[in-house]
Amino acid sequence: MKLLGYILTFAIMIASIILLVVAVAVYGTQKNWQTAFNALQQKSQAAQVAAADAESKYLDQISRLKAEQDAARQDVARLETERDTLARENSGISKQLEQAQLQRRENEALVAATEENNKRLTDEVAKLRQDIRDNQQARDQAFAQTLRATTDLHVVGGQLQQLQERNQQVVEQLAHVTMKAEAGGVDLKGDVVTPVRGVVSKTQRENGVQLIEISVGADDGVKKGNTVEVFRGDRYLGRAEIIRTDPDRAVGRVMREFQQGQIQEGDHVATKLRVG
Repeated sequence: MKLLGYILTFAIMIASIILLVVAVAVYGTQKNWQTAFNALQQKSQAAQVAAADAESKYLDQISRLKAEQDAARQDVARLETERDTLARENSGISKQLEQAQLQRRENEALVAATEENNKRLTDEVAKLRQDIRDNQQARDQAFAQTLRATTDLHVVGGQLQQLQERNQQVVEQLAHVTMKAEAGGVDLKGDVVTPVRGVVSKTQRENGVQLIEISVGADDGVKKGNTVEVFRGDRYLGRAEIIRTDPDRAVGRVMREFQQGQIQEGDHVATKLRVG
């Protein structure tokens, strides 16, 4: 019993201590709550004042935002108008740019064609200049040759005149004797030929030799190997050897060693004794 009394006494003492602690805690807590309440009330009042101030600022900001929004709408409308204007201007500029590009391509093609034409003309001018230089050189050479030939011509002119006079005499004598012999049908070397007269109907050159076609042939007694004398009026022009005959025409080769002038169509011919 005594032990139980000690235990109960100890338990009562512990409970008393606990109640004391609780009472002290409750008291301290009550005091802290009042202080906290006062602090919270002050904070609430400050918060109300701040809220009123914030609301005033909010309303002011709303008013400013509305004004800024209206201004922004006006700016947007203005910018849209400017955008439309710029779009139209851009479209016009794009068209002008396309036209400018097309014109540039045309101009480039024209420049290329002009450059090509200039190059061709430059080459032609260079060739013409070279031709002019060549022609000038050839003309100078020809002029020098002409001067030399003129000098030579003057030198031999007197001799030629004398030879022509002597040759004319000899030709006249030869023609006179030949005509008489032909008229009599006598070959001075023993052959007898038929006296025939005709005209030159055609002339041509073949392999550097002048050929003449005469208006008499085999039916008139002309034979291959016969010779004919060529005259123009009283002027003796030369001799031709018959190389081909047909019934009514013959072809003769002009013998250069006897030629005294240029034989032409219409000149007269007369048969000659066969050479050789």
